Amino acid sequence: MKILYLTVGGSIHDYRFLTKLVERGYETCYAYLHPKGSAYVIPGVKPCYLGYDVAEDDNQFIKMVARFRSYWNFQRLLKKFKPDILHAGFVQSAGLMAAVSGYHPFLLMPWGSDILLYPHRNKIFKMLTKYVLSRADFITCDAEEVKRRIIELANYPAEKIIVFPWGVDLKLFRPCEELRKITRQELGWMDKKIIIMTRSFKHVYGVEYFLRALPKVFKEVPEARALLIGSGPLELQLKALAQELNLADRIRFLGEIPNHELPKYLNASDLYVSSSLSDGTSLSLLEALACGLPVVVTDVPANLEWVEDGINGLVVPRQSSEELAKAVITLLKDEQYAQEMGKKNLALARKRADWDRNFAKLEELYQRMVSLKVR
Repeated sequence: MKILYLTVGGSIHDYRFLTKLVERGYETCYAYLHPKGSAYVIPGVKPCYLGYDVAEDDNQFIKMVARFRSYWNFQRLLKKFKPDILHAGFVQSAGLMAAVSGYHPFLLMPWGSDILLYPHRNKIFKMLTKYVLSRADFITCDAEEVKRRIIELANYPAEKIIVFPWGVDLKLFRPCEELRKITRQELGWMDKKIIIMTRSFKHVYGVEYFLRALPKVFKEVPEARALLIGSGPLELQLKALAQELNLADRIRFLGEIPNHELPKYLNASDLYVSSSLSDGTSLSLLEALACGLPVVVTDVPANLEWVEDGINGLVVPRQSSEELAKAVITLLKDEQYAQEMGKKNLALARKRADWDRNFAKLEELYQRMVSLKVR
């Protein structure tokens, strides 16, 4: 089967999908809009950069020319590769390009914010989103909340929306006491209680609320420390806030960490925190669950599909540093309670977050779409 995987480019999620497609023997063409997508070209895929390379401050004419150029390149690619399935997302960029092409069968894969946030920016975004949704033969998404919003937005048939979490590599993300000891020694935090956050430094992830919770946490639990792994447009602003709050000697910004190295830092930690304002099924959360960590998350609907308050984690209101601090302090002080949550999360990840098992659902959908095309 020939799959044309069309994406913005530059995400570790693309790497996960492309790796699995190659492993399972699909003839895969990887078409991407952003030049940083070249970082995830892997052996076995046919890469195609579509040429949409503009800066934020470029004028509208330059951006329009770039869009036409990338769309023209995409049309040429379709005619040459002739895929059995066109698999595309983010909705308002790669998804829109796929929808306008008129190519079928077309599988749309929203990423989360393209359904949860973008359609509510203005009427144009909402109109474009509804158009792309209406052109898809099937849609796959990672959370029931995303499915509900798709139906609400476009009255799309529920039976044509396939929900499954993307999942994590459970052979990589797993508890490991040896990794824990080695990494804590490297950090110089052997006797500390470590909180970890692995979210990008973007407004949607509410990292500033986490930072503002930390002074109270450190006051109540002096041995607590925090790791922030990631990068993004707010990085300098967040580092300045950490200085302003006098957190510099108790937290570390580690920057972007290769995915295969994340398990060492998750294993070194005692608690995972996400202060996001919106989310689909968060792979950062699933990675933490798979490493057996207790969690504190915000009351984003998709989080509630994984975390039951007081059972396998604590759930706090969005944008509340006060409540976030209380929850973190509770789990840092009650080690037995936290460890029980961690065990439940490990079992949950093994049951629902296995990427090998979940990818099979995508393959079933591919087969279904091809057979419908034949009929």
